Amino acid sequence: MARTAITASTTLTEAGIDPTAVDAAIDTVDGNSFPWREHRLLFVLNGDDASVTPTFLTPGTVGRQALAIPDFAGNAIPAAGYKIFGPFGPEFRQADGSVYVNWAGTTPASITAAVLDA
Repeated sequence: MARTAITASTTLTEAGIDPTAVDAAIDTVDGNSFPWREHRLLFVLNGDDASVTPTFLTPGTVGRQALAIPDFAGNAIPAAGYKIFGPFGPEFRQADGSVYVNWAGTTPASITAAVLDA
């Protein structure tokens, strides 16, 4: 199964932005991906009636024993709430240059995400 790419992105400026205007539905089955950049953020708006939790996957290992770097479970986003995650260091960059995110906690009715460049 293929991840659903979140391609909508916008640059934060002094004038501000409306992240809800550049959003895409999340994919709780196969997960999502977005292109890694040094100062990139992920805005998640939970319009559902239950919380959802993102997990950001880390593909790398460290040391001679090739110990896996643990995936990062973000804080839960409560019903009718939002959170901004990031920026993401190079340890989150997958082989294809993307950041991978999986979701747990609900079947989304109206949970969306937007990629923001700071």
